[in-house]
Amino acid sequence: MPDRTRPLEDVLDDFGETVDQEGTTVGALVHAFEDRPLGVLLTLLSGVLLIPFVGGIPGLPDVAATLMLIFIVQSWVGQKGIWLPKFIANRDVGYDRLKGALSWARPYARRVDSLLKQRLVFLVRSWPARIVISLICAALAFSIYFLGFIPFAMLPAAAAIFAFGLALIGRDGLLALAGYLFTGGTVWLLFRVI
Repeated sequence: MPDRTRPLEDVLDDFGETVDQEGTTVGALVHAFEDRPLGVLLTLLSGVLLIPFVGGIPGLPDVAATLMLIFIVQSWVGQKGIWLPKFIANRDVGYDRLKGALSWARPYARRVDSLLKQRLVFLVRSWPARIVISLICAALAFSIYFLGFIPFAMLPAAAAIFAFGLALIGRDGLLALAGYLFTGGTVWLLFRVI
């Protein structure tokens, strides 16, 4: 389990090592992270979508949303090992682009980690609270399929998932509240779009 004083930096470190060792196909990244806690996976995948120019890569939001849904369902059933269709598993995300994004994100991760504290832990620690968060994250991931067609429209959903992921790994209920606020923004945006 990552040191809770720098959970987001640890996620970036782990992701960077995975990219160096396993490559940048979706299958390699999923295999390396399939045994991680759900909060780490949600933080990683939604964080990629929040990075400028990376989240806008055609098809990447759909791949990230699919992986989030797979990991969430896996967390519900406790399954180990994930099967992916070949067209998803073989998709290469791009080494230089990912490494550049990680370098760009590191100072921001350091700032976010400095803000994480164990506050309002009842919003993230109990089993019902974590189930509610995972259900909301599943709905948000599903919304990315629709919002991904409109430039920047998926950002509130990605921000909500990112906040929930950090809340889970940092036991920070205040971030869970932020996730709920971003979820409200996503719902409002969906009603405007649909």
